[in-house]
Amino acid sequence: MNSNEKELELAHELTHNVNDALNRKIEERFRSALFLADPSLNMDAVTVISNVENDNELNVDGVDDETIDKAMAIFEAQQ
Repeated sequence: MNSNEKELELAHELTHNVNDALNRKIEERFRSALFLADPSLNMDAVTVISNVENDNELNVDGVDDETIDKAMAIFEAQQ
């Protein structure tokens, strides 16, 4: 493997690691916002998946749309 290939592989790995870290941070922050929006939520039944590589996609399951909207307002206010 030549130097350029190694550098590209390292750059790809670093990008993947940074994106993973960003995804985890977003997921944690949004789960906190959901809890603030509705403290009675069973967080074990809630799924939050972030994908910054796909246009900052955020998937939330196990929560009604109204609570998601409230949580999104809290989430955006925290930025």
